[in-house]
Amino acid sequence: MRIKNIISVILLLTLLITGCNNTGNDSETEDNIVPVNIQKVSKGQISNTYTYGGKINPKQQITISSKVAGKVKEVYFDIGDYVKEGDVLFKLDETDLQNNIKALEAQLKSAQATVNMGQVGLSSAKGSQYQQQKSQLETALKTAEIRLEDAKKAYEDMKVLYDIGSVSKQQLDQLESTYQTALLAYESAKDNYDLFMSNLSKESVQLAQSQLTQAVAAKESLEIQIANAKETLKDTAVKSPIDGVVSSRMIDAGEMVGGAIAPFTIIQMDKVFVDVNVSEQIINKIEKNQKVDVYVASASSNKFVGRIAAISPAADERTFTYLVKIEIDNKDSLLKPGMFAQVEFELDTAQNVIVIPRETVLTEGDINYVYIVEEDTAKRIEVKLGLDNGKEAEITEGLKEGMNIVIKGQEYLVDGGKVKVVDN
Repeated sequence: MRIKNIISVILLLTLLITGCNNTGNDSETEDNIVPVNIQKVSKGQISNTYTYGGKINPKQQITISSKVAGKVKEVYFDIGDYVKEGDVLFKLDETDLQNNIKALEAQLKSAQATVNMGQVGLSSAKGSQYQQQKSQLETALKTAEIRLEDAKKAYEDMKVLYDIGSVSKQQLDQLESTYQTALLAYESAKDNYDLFMSNLSKESVQLAQSQLTQAVAAKESLEIQIANAKETLKDTAVKSPIDGVVSSRMIDAGEMVGGAIAPFTIIQMDKVFVDVNVSEQIINKIEKNQKVDVYVASASSNKFVGRIAAISPAADERTFTYLVKIEIDNKDSLLKPGMFAQVEFELDTAQNVIVIPRETVLTEGDINYVYIVEEDTAKRIEVKLGLDNGKEAEITEGLKEGMNIVIKGQEYLVDGGKVKVVDN
């Protein structure tokens, strides 16, 4: 009986040991099966992508100051308010300017009276007084001329009689004296007439004209001063020159402002710009109006579509980079000036080619390879790369559409090893 018990114990131990050995073999077989994720090889588009950072800038930014120094009477807008072109941002007290205009208008009335007097004086110099003096001098000259002619004829007739002895020398001398007196009277009348016509009349007219010109100039000066004062009065209402949003306000009612202070800043944000400095590596591969992707993490997780608005033709002498200005529509006002943006330039694009995730490609020396799955077996395939942007790679040789490529777990595979395809 003891012998039977001993044999039973030995058989039981043998079965336990055998069972344990069998369990270990099954476990070892399962450990050699590598779980992997796969995807179908397909054709697509790939580009080399270059990323540059820059700051969001508004489409337009204008600082607005007052042309006139004075005290602020009213302020109509605040930071964040939308304004239209022509809206009055703030007003200055116009009391002093209005009083100045009234004083100038009173002076203008006086100046107009002086002009009227000057016009009367000029008319007088050119009018009846002038004609009266001229007529008197013409009459005196004509009278002297007639007397001279009469005296001359009487003298000549007397000389004929004297030559034939009909009259005495005394009689001839008397007529000659009368003739000389008439000649002197004529010459004096003619000199007076010529002097009036050449000098005295012109001086009177010139004097009157000069007085009128001065009066007109004084009047016009006052008119200009009044016009300027009225324009200055308009400038007390400071308006926005553009549509936009108030980004800065530095005044309140009752404060003094002058030309050196910019109380308001207005920005336009329906479009914004990003300035990036690109290297010579890509400058000749981009062109104006080309579309680019822009990412602004602080504004949205989605990308924005930008347009190359301008490209500098010359490199910065300090950085040896080229300034590129990117325009972005911002109708929803998500993008704010000062935000950081990343601009992606997609270049060297290849279309309708085999494209796989770059992380699926393994390297051994100079050889690039991937694993594909055929049924439940991993197969190593050598490949040649085309474009490689770090995220994706173009395969020019080695793969065909429809193959199942391993995208996760490839690091643990060997050629011909068993795999188990699992969901991503």
